[in-house]
Amino acid sequence: MKIIPASRRHSFQQLMAAALSLFSVGATACIPYTVGSTAQTVPANQTTTATSWYFIPNAFKNPGDSIGLPLAGSDFEIRRGIDDFSDLGLRVLPGGVVANYKHRFGSDTSHTSAAVAFMTGAGIVNGGEHAHFEVTLIASAREDASIAPYGGVRVMQVVPISAGAVNDSPTAGVFGGITIGDWWFSVRPELGVFHDRSALHVRQSNFIFVPAITLQRRRRNREESDATKLPVLPKAGGTSAPTVDPFPPTGFRCRTLRCS
Repeated sequence: MKIIPASRRHSFQQLMAAALSLFSVGATACIPYTVGSTAQTVPANQTTTATSWYFIPNAFKNPGDSIGLPLAGSDFEIRRGIDDFSDLGLRVLPGGVVANYKHRFGSDTSHTSAAVAFMTGAGIVNGGEHAHFEVTLIASAREDASIAPYGGVRVMQVVPISAGAVNDSPTAGVFGGITIGDWWFSVRPELGVFHDRSALHVRQSNFIFVPAITLQRRRRNREESDATKLPVLPKAGGTSAPTVDPFPPTGFRCRTLRCS
């Protein structure tokens, strides 16, 4: 039988203790690394919902460890359009919640042009131990194609608000992904690379890779639901009944509706 050195057993026990301490406070996702959103804002009075699943390899790995423990989790976000240039989002994390505001630059707000947006947010993370602040710059291609790339930079900072909470340095990184789908439903695989020093010293490297996938669904409002119904056929021997335009006047060109 192979004997594991005491130093390695002790190191592994420390690693497991640190991991369990994080899970015990519900901090499966300490901070929202995954963006899962393009620079396009949600149209006014419309709503989108999105769920992101992410995976961080070697999230827990001390010096001398031959193996590391990964970290996986999911976030849920709902966004609501304010006007043609901005929307609000609310993201629910395991152990926290973050609200954010996104503003798109430029005068063209259609899906048929590239977009650049600025997003800022704040919330509570790590089971209520820290206040969270974030700023993000996003650029994305026109979204009337079958595949639309996006990417940007994100900077985050947490501040202790509970006794005994650790101090941490800022987290900064880049992210990129593609949007696959249509106006109503899309899939977004994404990869983020961040400089993130471990305040709890649960890993040696200060750089982490965060692959993720986001599923986004757009809710139909009443006018759009009525507009997608089949037209009413004309009555026999009488005048034609009014028909409903099957293409909603959203002001956007989309792949499935082809509205303009």
